[in-house]
Amino acid sequence: MQRAYTVNKYGLINGGLYSVPANRLEHLSRNPNISYISQDRPLASLLNNTAPAVNANIAWSQGWDGTGIGVAVIDSGVSNDKDFQVSGKSTSRISYSQAFYGGSKTYDEYGHGTHVAGIVAGSGANSTGSQYIYTFKGIAPNANLINLRALDQNGSGTDGTVISAIQEAIQLKSMYNIRVINLSLSLGRPVFESYKLDPLCQAVEAAWKTGIVVVVAAGNSGRDNSQGTNGYATITSPGNDPYVITVGAMKRWARPLATMT
Repeated sequence: MQRAYTVNKYGLINGGLYSVPANRLEHLSRNPNISYISQDRPLASLLNNTAPAVNANIAWSQGWDGTGIGVAVIDSGVSNDKDFQVSGKSTSRISYSQAFYGGSKTYDEYGHGTHVAGIVAGSGANSTGSQYIYTFKGIAPNANLINLRALDQNGSGTDGTVISAIQEAIQLKSMYNIRVINLSLSLGRPVFESYKLDPLCQAVEAAWKTGIVVVVAAGNSGRDNSQGTNGYATITSPGNDPYVITVGAMKRWARPLATMT
């Protein structure tokens, strides 16, 4: 008769993984010391939804992959990476780098800028191969990146550092065919005045007037009600400016679940 044997024990859940012959399961289920038996079900990692969420595959199928387009990433810097190289070559697609935060290093010491650049223009080279189960590719995987570092190693900056970077992006527009400026997740601050007066808003408007699409983050406050606003007025500057594309995340499952008794 085949015997059950222990594969692994899991003190965390007061259980374990066992190999049990099928003809022994019924007998095992009657053991008073066993509260529940579950099979060792297969699972897979959950794939990222960034590209499918915006139907990037439709653009890719038409050959629109960012070729020849410059995207200025104003953030904590972009570190050179295999994902930012020209396909099949060691040439970097980071066309230009400059620092505005008070230091001279243009590579990313905080991590956020490189993360954002990957979403924008990562080729997926770092996650392609037999050892990977999924390729993480950016929305415009062949676009060129203009790395304008406005945030320090702690992810902090000021209006001045950001405005300086925006100004430089405008100056470089023709040279690098900059069509988009990205001011992303960690870049924003509370709104203190009308967008018509806010210097940060005025800077992004100036970029828009030159024909550059400016994409900014709505902020990370979501439905924060600490100020009694029921979640309103949490968008940060310059996301409150009507001339930019302000990006936030939302879900349709907003209602609280009913309590079952």
